[in-house]
Amino acid sequence: MTRLQMSSTALVILIGAASLGACDKEAGRKQETIGKVESAVGGVVGDKDLKAEGKSDKVAGQVKQGDLKGAVKDATQ
Repeated sequence: MTRLQMSSTALVILIGAASLGACDKEAGRKQETIGKVESAVGGVVGDKDLKAEGKSDKVAGQVKQGDLKGAVKDATQ
């Protein structure tokens, strides 16, 4: 993972953590699922940008659901 990707992922986590008071678990589940699909498709077709975008969406979805532990774990992989 490049420094830019790590910085953008950390930013997503911080923004999401700031809005934890308004957690929308259903929207978070949808965003996490979309991120998983994007990441998988990006990996299969070799599109690094799509894979990174999917990872960011997955992490943001986890944060929206209040799963900070999982978000941090996935963001640092």
